Amino acid sequence: MSIRKRKWKTGKGELRAAWVVDYSDQHGKRHLKSFDRKKDADAWLAGAAHEIRRGTHTADSSSVTVGEAGERWIALAENGDSETEPLEASTVAQYRQHLDLHIKPFLGDVKLSRLTGPDVKKFKAELREEGRSAAMVRKVAVSLGSIVADAQDAGLVAQNAVRDSATRKRRRPQGRGPP
Repeated sequence: MSIRKRKWKTGKGELRAAWVVDYSDQHGKRHLKSFDRKKDADAWLAGAAHEIRRGTHTADSSSVTVGEAGERWIALAENGDSETEPLEASTVAQYRQHLDLHIKPFLGDVKLSRLTGPDVKKFKAELREEGRSAAMVRKVAVSLGSIVADAQDAGLVAQNAVRDSATRKRRRPQGRGPP
């Protein structure tokens, strides 16, 4: 793993520079990733090195989009696999609506490897701003979490940004009424 500065001239003669991270993933495949600042390259490499050691790193170039992962998830719901039976047609239809009407328009082109907790929170806020009910936002968020979990199980992404972004509500101790 290394970080180096790369300099070049554009077609107009302008001098440009970038910091390039050169690394091999847990499968031995070589990857390059560029950054504007060395600080960003160092920080990214530290996280990627940890993921590679754990065997969970997914390079952006190898990552599928949220939309592609959603289609895979729908196919699994429709057909099942060696471990699961196909789901009811009405359930698949509901999942298809979540994917086509709510998830793809906002996140369909986002690479799973680039999906973050703040992206998920922003997605939920955008759904509310676009007029979806709180109940619908919760249902769509659960579907998005299932899509990412399925992709994680298949080795297509290292972490589930939806699960990581979930906020936990504080519970009041039992036996105590409102203050």
